[in-house]
Formats: sequence, structure tokens, C-alpha cells
Amino acid sequence: MQSRVLAFLEVLPLLMAVGMVDAMPARLALSLSRGVGRLSWLLLPKRRRTAWTNVLLSGITTDESEAKRIARASFESFAMLSVESLKAMKLITPETYAAHVTEDIPEATRALINKPGQPLIFASAHLGNWELSGHIISFSKPLVAVARNLDNPYAQRFLKKRNPRRRIEIVAKHSQDRLALLRPLRSGKFLGLICDQHAASNGIEVRFFGRPAKTVVSPARMHLMTGAPIIFGVCFRRGPMQFEMAASEPISITPSGDREQDIRAITQQICIVTERFIRRHPEQYLWAHRRWRGPAADLSIPTRTWDSPASPTSS
Repeated sequence: MQSRVLAFLEVLPLLMAVGMVDAMPARLALSLSRGVGRLSWLLLPKRRRTAWTNVLLSGITTDESEAKRIARASFESFAMLSVESLKAMKLITPETYAAHVTEDIPEATRALINKPGQPLIFASAHLGNWELSGHIISFSKPLVAVARNLDNPYAQRFLKKRNPRRRIEIVAKHSQDRLALLRPLRSGKFLGLICDQHAASNGIEVRFFGRPAKTVVSPARMHLMTGAPIIFGVCFRRGPMQFEMAASEPISITPSGDREQDIRAITQQICIVTERFIRRHPEQYLWAHRRWRGPAADLSIPTRTWDSPASPTSS
């Protein structure tokens, strides 16, 4: 009984925050969320340093001030994501799609998306608004996506009711059902996988921005098991409640007979494509995640650069 009361009390701030967002005009809610992002930048020094260091590790820029700007903007982008998702899930429908979303999708990819009964592996990253990308892609065909359930059951039920995903089926992360990812592909659906974060287990080491990084192999394995093409897609932010749905050319290989080599080749190709999309809008990437670990994350950063008044800790 006590644990249920605590769980309910924990969810009250969420209920209040969602109620406030629903009551506000989108522009005002997004402006406030950017402020939350700036505040997070100031209050979370470990995450701030991780983000700033990761931008430098990526080689997108070698200028420390520019790296700071990109890292700080990524905090704002992450804070805006929740507000955008709450607003957009109701605002953007198949009927209103053209008023809010532009597309940058190759013809070969578009043909696969529109082909009836064609299974596709939709790979994505923590770039732009990844919640909204799944919502949009499900307009074309039912999507099965892997996601972690919230620890608080009241929050889980509330958000599911608040944002009903009629054409999206969620498979719990670390599900014991070994066929959970195969079934949608065998029935001609989309399978959505976010595959840009550190793979603590069951991953392989490939190059990400030129540095070794332990990487998720689920898209590669599903492709080899089913033959379903992989497309990499993201939903970039273009303005208040304005987005760009961008996708890659189809990714596929002819199996060589060496399964491990094929998994590595596909996974590396996905990383290369991910890098290309991140470079388009690096401010919209989640740099605060520790993507590189161990020797790959070593980077000599002068202490004075970080700790001085003119460092990335200042605004």
C-alpha cells in the first residue's frame, strides 16, 4: 500500500507538467522547455562535460567554444523533445501532415515504404525528435518499436492513455520473447530500433566518428534473418511544430557466408549513415550520453579550459 501511495505521489508532478503544456500555446511551451534545457546545462556538470567532450571526440569541430555551443544547444533540444511530442502526437495526423512536415526521402526508400506487405527495419538515433519519427512513420504502415517501460506504473498508464499509439506496438526492452522482433517483419510491418547508444552487452565494436564504439547489432541480425531492408530515418526540428522527415537510401547486403563479418559490415554502415545525419544538425543530437568508453574516450582537455570563467560552464 505504501509503495502504491509513493508511486502516485511521484507521478503528480508529471500530471501537473502535462496539464500545463496542454494549456499553453505551443510556442510558449517550447520557449519554457528551452529554458529548462539551459538550466539543466548549468545544474548537471557531469552531463555537461560528457556532452562537450563528446562533440570534440566526434571531430565535428575542434574549436572548444563551438563545441560548447553545440553541446549546450543539445541540452535545449532534449528538453524541447517532450513538449514537442506531447503537442505533436495530437496535432500531426495523416490529414494535417503536409502542414507540419517536409520530407527528404530518396525515391528508392519511398518505394519500399509504400510497397504493400514490404517489411522494413527502421533504424534511428537520439537525433531530432525520435519519438515523433515513430509516430510519423506509422502513418504508412504499422510499427513495432522497442522501448523501456517506465518504472512508475501510474506514469506508464497515464502516458499510454494520453498518447494512444493506434498503429504502434511497443515491445519491452530486454523482452524474453525471442520472436518479438521477428514477427512484425514476417507479417510485413515496420520494426523500429534506436541503435546509436553504447551497447553494454551483445554489441560489437565498430567505428563511430572514427573511434571504436560498442554498438547495437539488432538491425544487422534482423536484416540477415529476414532479408528486410534497413532504412535510417530521423525527424529534424525546423521550427515551432515544423519538422523534416529525412531518411537514407536502403541499406542491405548480400550475405557472404561469414555471419559475423556480415553483422559487422552492416553495423558499420549504419554508423556511417548515422554520422552523416548527425553532421546535418549536431545541435539536435543527444551528446550527453557516454557513447565512447574506455581508451576510446580518452581526450586531453586542459583543466583551465573547463574550470575557468570563460569555460563551457559559463553562459
